[in-house]
Amino acid sequence: MKRLLRFSLLLVAFNIVAFASFLLADNLYPLTLKRFNDHSTLIYSQQQVVHVFHSQDEKWRIRTNVDEVDPLYLKTLIAKEDRYFRYHPGINPFALVRAAYQWMRYGHVVSGGSTITMQTARLLEPRSRKISSKLIECFRALQLEWHYSKNDILSIYMTLAPFGGNIEGVNAAAMSYFQKTPLYLQPSEIALLVALVQSPTRLHPFHFPEKATRARAAVLNFMHEQQLISDELAESHHLAPLPTHKAKFPREIPHLAWRLKRQLPQSTKIDTTIDLDLQKKVELILKNHSPAMPAKTNSAILIVDHQLNKPVVYIASRDFYAEDDNGFVDYISAFRSPGSTLKPFIFGLGFDLGLLKPDTYLLDERRRFGAYYPRNFNKDIHGVITAEEALAMSLNIPVVTLLNQIGVVRFLSLLKEAGVTPQLPRSFESPSLAIALGGLGMSLEQLVTLYGSLARTGKVMSLSYLANESLATEHSLFSPLAAKQVSAILNANLDADHPFALKTGTSYGYRDVWVIGFDQRYVIGIWTGIPDGKPMAAQSARELVVPLLQKIIKVLPDDTTQVQSPAPVTMSLKKLSNRYHQEPHLYQNQPTLMFPVDDTVIELENNKSLPLTVTGGKRPYTWLIDGKPIKTTSWQQKTFWQPQEAGYYTITVVDANGQVDRANIELK
Repeated sequence: MKRLLRFSLLLVAFNIVAFASFLLADNLYPLTLKRFNDHSTLIYSQQQVVHVFHSQDEKWRIRTNVDEVDPLYLKTLIAKEDRYFRYHPGINPFALVRAAYQWMRYGHVVSGGSTITMQTARLLEPRSRKISSKLIECFRALQLEWHYSKNDILSIYMTLAPFGGNIEGVNAAAMSYFQKTPLYLQPSEIALLVALVQSPTRLHPFHFPEKATRARAAVLNFMHEQQLISDELAESHHLAPLPTHKAKFPREIPHLAWRLKRQLPQSTKIDTTIDLDLQKKVELILKNHSPAMPAKTNSAILIVDHQLNKPVVYIASRDFYAEDDNGFVDYISAFRSPGSTLKPFIFGLGFDLGLLKPDTYLLDERRRFGAYYPRNFNKDIHGVITAEEALAMSLNIPVVTLLNQIGVVRFLSLLKEAGVTPQLPRSFESPSLAIALGGLGMSLEQLVTLYGSLARTGKVMSLSYLANESLATEHSLFSPLAAKQVSAILNANLDADHPFALKTGTSYGYRDVWVIGFDQRYVIGIWTGIPDGKPMAAQSARELVVPLLQKIIKVLPDDTTQVQSPAPVTMSLKKLSNRYHQEPHLYQNQPTLMFPVDDTVIELENNKSLPLTVTGGKRPYTWLIDGKPIKTTSWQQKTFWQPQEAGYYTITVVDANGQVDRANIELK
């Protein structure tokens, strides 16, 4: 009895020492899951994989969880590789002893002694086959069992198991060999995968089909013996053909895929908002339309479901892989001159500020704004026209006049509050009136965001390319009335099944052409230009990209609702003479600084006064230097100012109606 007690105490002490030693070693040599954590990133669209990235070590290695695999595969794998997997602590001493005995007796491996956990340890830390390596694998297997559940260990194994070449993991293998997920495998496919992992090179179905067929048959027979499949299934799947080639992993929406991968570097599964069916339809339309485009041009198309704030089509160039066309560049997010596409927002702000209405009369005549002398696109002058006509015809002079009234900084602040920050030219210290006609940089994404506010009664979209991302609080760009008024002016007849509002834009020198169209469901933005910024042949946006827009509209989903246009915005015309005397309008004569001219450098002798000259407007005038009024002869068009020192100054003149002109100068 004493001997038994002593033995029991020694056994307990041994176990305590062994366990303590294990904990110490576990702390000194922690387990690493670096290879497991380095796996492919998957991009999804409507629960379908649309793009797969390599792992960092250039493997097709897709993380695989137990619930993502056919249960029959799991049963076959465990029964074939390690039938006591659910019970042992990571190593199976009996299996190790049996394997060692058979090796010594027969001189070669008859049955393996490695458990699935030990194989997982070897996959995590590949080593040469030595006795020392086997001992390390045993220690790592114990660590795996100590820190992780059985299903976690299976997940690691099924992610790292080799299946030939750079294919690792059952998920990647199922996609490559059978073009499916491992959740829906046939018995013959399961048998091949279970056999292939034992010797991926020797049993490769493409290179050694006879060996692969025999190995698969052996696993099928094993499945039948273990009563995992019926006689009929076993017999029929012996005749199933082997895969003959690897399927290419999907590489759809490449620009957006790379963008989201950079945005979410730690994510391995990213679910997008893209409608893949519509994406492919629009890609085909663009491909067929491309021959009608000028040589060396590229194009981008962004379509957003503005009711859900979700982009559904993202084509950032015609061909991501076309090196000669700089196809890898994302032209949806690239900054280019927007041409006249900002005009609707200048008018919308003018409507909101009460400066004008759609029926307000404007004067379209040549005039200078300091050193800036805008002209209409076709060089024509239209005289007295309504604001509605000025925007519908996209005239330049009226919109520059209106922006001068509003103020450039005020307009840009409105865009910034809406989450849109344009790129201003570096050559200008402050933004100028030229922004009304494209004198700044905007992206297609920014323009589509802005035009979405017109379709959403003034509320700005917060675009999200992630299917399950919560959106920020909405911001109002315009009042609902102003948005409806602008939308009504932009409505166009495109021979579509429903009305579509649109605005085109052409940048200086025909370097960029744009069209943005919208209805009550979608916003469509299209850009075309030469990547390096060279001018194209002299063709307008209406000639180049409006036909493309028309084709795209026809493939939009059938549930698109029609635009409900507001009441007509054009009022009946009255005699111009009556209109002139009834209300103050923007057609009235504006004050214009004749001297000094905007953006000039003036050399002034010491103690000399600087003459200030204005023409037009209504007297008396108020003069301001850097926002501070100065004493002048307010009823005269010419006055003098005595500067105290050299430097930069902003000179402003305000007439009796509150109309303003200003000039930025440098005195030396």
